[in-house]
Parts: sequence; C-alpha cells; structure tokens
Amino acid sequence: MADEATPATAKVAWYKRKLVLIIITVLLLGAGGGAAWFMNSSADVAEQAPVEDTKALYVGLSRPFTFAVAAGQRERLVQVEVQLMVRGDKNRDQAQRHLPLMESALLDVFSRQGADRYRTAEGKQAIRQEAISELNTVLTNELGRPLIEKVLFTGIVIQ
Repeated sequence: MADEATPATAKVAWYKRKLVLIIITVLLLGAGGGAAWFMNSSADVAEQAPVEDTKALYVGLSRPFTFAVAAGQRERLVQVEVQLMVRGDKNRDQAQRHLPLMESALLDVFSRQGADRYRTAEGKQAIRQEAISELNTVLTNELGRPLIEKVLFTGIVIQ
C-alpha cells in the first residue's frame, strides 16, 4: 500500500513544482515588463520639449503718441494710443524692458504717415503692419528674435 501511495504523491508534487515555476515566471516577466514601461515613460517625460507659454498678453505704452502730420497744405495734430500683443510672460517682461526703444520706433513710423492714412481702415491696417515690421526689426537687432505679434490701436484722434 505504501508503494501505491508514493507514485501518486510524486505526481502531485511534480505538478505543484511546475505550477510554482509557471507562477514565478509570470511574476518575473510582469515585473520586468512593468519596470521597462515605467523607465521608458520616465524617459519620455524627460525628452519632451519644455512647455511653451503661448497665452496672449498685452503691453500698454505709458502715454499716447502725439505728433503733427501733413494734410495737404495744413498740418494736423494726431494722437494715437497703442497696445502691443506678445505671447508669454517672458516676452512681456522683455517687451516692457525695451519699452523706450519700441516707443521711439513707433513714433518714427507714426509721424512719417499722412493724415489720410489714419482716416481709412486700409490705411490703419498698413500702419499697423509697418509698425509690427519696424518693432520686430528693432527687437531682432537688440534681442536676436522678434517679440511683437500685433499692434493694436486703442484710440486715434485727429485735429
């Protein structure tokens, strides 16, 4: 009787060892796969480009521009209030740092225009484009890159 029980016990022990071996293999493979995934996702986070601040911010100029322009035989007095649109806090800080340089460039652009250009929508758009171009040229010379995205007229008075 003892001889008959021994072979049955040996079969059960063999299956138990095989089951334990399979469980250990699955756990090791799962742990290895999880570790590889975790390390790979950590590397992806490190490789991603830094998040760029793209919110629109506005830089107000300290006072309106007042200047004389030619209007036929007469001269007209023009007053223009301007806001500048930039992207991100860093660009706003740099624009505020170079405000006197930008005011000078804008005054040059505005004062070389005729009074008729300030009266039409097409003329105002052309002045805006010229102002953006001039500002970004000046800032590129100073900083190595343009900052200004838009020039917004918040008030224009012609006398």
